[in-house]
Amino acid sequence: MIRGILKTGAVALLAGAAFAGAAQAGGFNRGTADTDILFETGRFVSRNSVTVVAPSLDIDSINGAPSSGYEAKTYMIPSFAAKIGVSDNVSCAATYTTPFGANSTYAGLTVGGAPVGRDPLSVTGSVSQEFITREFGGTCAVGFNLGRGRLSILGGVFVETLDFDQRINSGAFNFHLEDTGYGYRIGAAYEIPEIAFRTQLMYRSALTHDATGNVTLVANGATLVPNAIGNAPFPQSVEFKVQSGVAPGWLVYGGVKWTDWSVFESLNYTATAPSSLNFFWRDGWTINAGVAHSFTEKLAGTVGVTWDNGTSTGYDLSSLETWTVSSGISYKANDAVEIRAGAGYSFISAGTQNYFDSGVPGESTPLPGAKHQAAGHAVAGSLSMRIKF
Repeated sequence: MIRGILKTGAVALLAGAAFAGAAQAGGFNRGTADTDILFETGRFVSRNSVTVVAPSLDIDSINGAPSSGYEAKTYMIPSFAAKIGVSDNVSCAATYTTPFGANSTYAGLTVGGAPVGRDPLSVTGSVSQEFITREFGGTCAVGFNLGRGRLSILGGVFVETLDFDQRINSGAFNFHLEDTGYGYRIGAAYEIPEIAFRTQLMYRSALTHDATGNVTLVANGATLVPNAIGNAPFPQSVEFKVQSGVAPGWLVYGGVKWTDWSVFESLNYTATAPSSLNFFWRDGWTINAGVAHSFTEKLAGTVGVTWDNGTSTGYDLSSLETWTVSSGISYKANDAVEIRAGAGYSFISAGTQNYFDSGVPGESTPLPGAKHQAAGHAVAGSLSMRIKF
């Protein structure tokens, strides 16, 4: 009984972690640091994975005129984690992932059948924009026996880098910003191993990126503004997760995550002139639940569902309500190697942008129905390998 439940506990992480960013739900959310590796048995454990997400979204009208050709780009979420058991009561892990990102282009946009090739509601004539953050972290867990189980106190720090690129003025200029920021995470967990029970609460701190960069003329590579600047706050978050064995070979799991996206009002920057990308998001809520089952000593599987409320409030279309269904399998080749694979499908609701950036930092001009995005979807696939000894 106990053996079957514990084998299922390993694969239950797959659905909750692999597809957290399946449709860029909840603001710019993508990957989450794999601190769950701290609960793996073994003196040394490593887990590496990659998730590929392919959104299918289109803006079907602008100012009432039919449009098409907007594209949200396919992206990849890498994850690396390595845990070392320092002693029977202390373990530490190094992690890497890309927690936030976005990548979209208007290069193929048409409005009313005529090619436009840029965002017609952008004062800078934006053709495309992409940003990515990369997180390098270290987290430790200190455990104590308590009652039937074990209490662990978690804590660590992380370094987050930011790279932002935008083609502006109808594509005539490349605008680049970069920065490095620092943050921390703290939490606690309680486990009862004999029934594969674990409950965990984790806090990730906010940080502000004060980025610097330049604007380069695309035609000849000349640097026009060598001291371009930009700043934006990135949100704090709190996540609660729970799992428990319920029968031989069966485990249920779920979680809820709050992200303080309302702090992210604008990305203020100076390229050729002071301006901003205005978002004025509301806070994000993500809820997931699922069930996992051990079919044999080597093979287990899981299915789960995730709902995200979306954070957009009419100033943009980058985060709308999303439902995701995901599944995964785990194959244990031997005592040291386990391979996991998963797939997910997200339904993304339709939405309307009712404001456009005015050109004055932090200000937007009301324009009801300025953009309408049709309902869309995203598909995702994930592959990972765990090695322990």
